[in-house]
Amino acid sequence: MTRMNEDWVDAFVEYTSNLPSPELFRKWSAISCIAGALERKVWVQAMGSALYPTMYIILVAPPGVGKTVVTSIVGKIWRELPDHHVAASSVTKAALIDDLKDAERTIIRPQDTPSTNTFHSLKIASNELGVLIPSYENDFMNVLTDIYDGHGYSERRRTNDKQFALDHPQINMISATTPGYLNNMLPEGAWDQGFLSRTMLVYSGQRVLISPFGKVPNREEHTKNLMADIKSIARSYGEIKFSAEAAEALVKWHMSGGEPAPDHPKLHNYLTRRTAHMIKLCMVSCISAGETKVISLEHYQRAMEWLVELEHYIPDIFKSMQSGGDQKAIEDTWYMAMRLYAETKKPIEERILVQFLQRRVPAHSIDYILKIMVRAKILKETQVNKIGLCYTPATKPDMT
Repeated sequence: MTRMNEDWVDAFVEYTSNLPSPELFRKWSAISCIAGALERKVWVQAMGSALYPTMYIILVAPPGVGKTVVTSIVGKIWRELPDHHVAASSVTKAALIDDLKDAERTIIRPQDTPSTNTFHSLKIASNELGVLIPSYENDFMNVLTDIYDGHGYSERRRTNDKQFALDHPQINMISATTPGYLNNMLPEGAWDQGFLSRTMLVYSGQRVLISPFGKVPNREEHTKNLMADIKSIARSYGEIKFSAEAAEALVKWHMSGGEPAPDHPKLHNYLTRRTAHMIKLCMVSCISAGETKVISLEHYQRAMEWLVELEHYIPDIFKSMQSGGDQKAIEDTWYMAMRLYAETKKPIEERILVQFLQRRVPAHSIDYILKIMVRAKILKETQVNKIGLCYTPATKPDMT
């Protein structure tokens, strides 16, 4: 069937361009949408087994950045896919397993041997991770980890003494949260455990402003075409293979240690799963671009761009978790500036304050914090000959 859009991810990003949400979030929402639509119907033979496009994606940003406007769209699209199953946004472990039991899918392929493929595939689109996972419970996290890996799941319920088994379970998930919630919810050592190493954390601090009186474009035709294409994608079936060029590029990247690789110590366990993440992104990139089931070098390169861009911003999550917010950064910056000014009796170069803030807050917050400090008269801007912009700290600023 001919697609209405040349590429589904690009079409989704353009379709949502009028929303107050960063492009990075819209892009990864599209990736999640495709992964969920594919279920366990396509795979790549790699690492000794069939690898399916299972993804746990969490959008991370301060409040008001535009996370939920796109996760809501993903949930709406998934619910319009025939015979697909979407869980409630708030579930207990027992309720999740019940939903997964009910999410049985049987694909009939008369030309194949065997002619049927039965699995349990569930999708979760939760606007708030805190609603989906109110607290970090090892039992719940271990279940999500096992299901992500495609392992069979079995359980005996004490209430009715019945045992059941799911041989081929799968969950695709997209959710959203703030760095503050992660900081409060995650216990010490959580980054060394299985769930987070399997999760794609997508961070942005970019606040997209849309005019409250802007004209909303008529997107009826665009909506129709987008839905027609995702339904076509949801009918995809079979093994996806790498072209010789793409396979060579992936092997070279994998054997070199996956450069460029993030070096934050909390990502140590995540690094061991980057190749699996990369292969899944290659599948999505391939299917997004058309009906072919051959991953080209171009598909591989785009998947690599997605991964590298995501990983570039992950350290900003840790900075936001540790900084205690902008107020803490403002207080720390003033204190450092005051001590330095007391020693030198000279205005402080802008680069010194920028370097100080770089170690404490995400890059997008640096200019914002300095501007706020100037407007609040905590710092005073001064132009110094042959140096440029400098700052002088107020002696007793009001930071209440």
